[in-house]
Amino acid sequence: MKRSGLYFCLGCFFLTAAGCGYQLARPVNPLLENIHTIAIPYFKNKTFEPGLEAIFTYAFENEFVESKRLQVVDIAEADIILYGSIKSLREDTIAYNIDDKAREYRVRITLNISLEDRKTGTVLWKRGSLKHAEEFPVGESIVFTEAAKRAALQTLAEDLAERVHDSIMQGF
Repeated sequence: MKRSGLYFCLGCFFLTAAGCGYQLARPVNPLLENIHTIAIPYFKNKTFEPGLEAIFTYAFENEFVESKRLQVVDIAEADIILYGSIKSLREDTIAYNIDDKAREYRVRITLNISLEDRKTGTVLWKRGSLKHAEEFPVGESIVFTEAAKRAALQTLAEDLAERVHDSIMQGF
């Protein structure tokens, strides 16, 4: 009697799970079926923050290298090209101490990203005004604050690179 109740419960569970409509995301974007290489030229930096283009270009290259789905190559050898432009950077104070001095900042970045077929110039994927923010602490010295800001920008670049990579690979 107990055994048949267990089988009944298991059967109900599997029937419910099978009919719930859940499905795994596509592992590979069908548009990338015959694509094997990607080039990621230096990002354009339209802000006044020096060095952003290097931080973002490296983060995006590193994300694609680590995934091993597409080989990162020079433009002349690439099947597709990922273009990036850092449209804006904004810093806001989000926390003050008792003396009204800034204790924490939020840095916001806006990117424009496009993926093009190298041979035809056709845009395969595009995201305009892709935004992300990261907080960082303010220290007693400008050296500490700038180091914290650079670390926040690095984290921000890595997070955006992962989001873009996953979106391109899964076809969203």
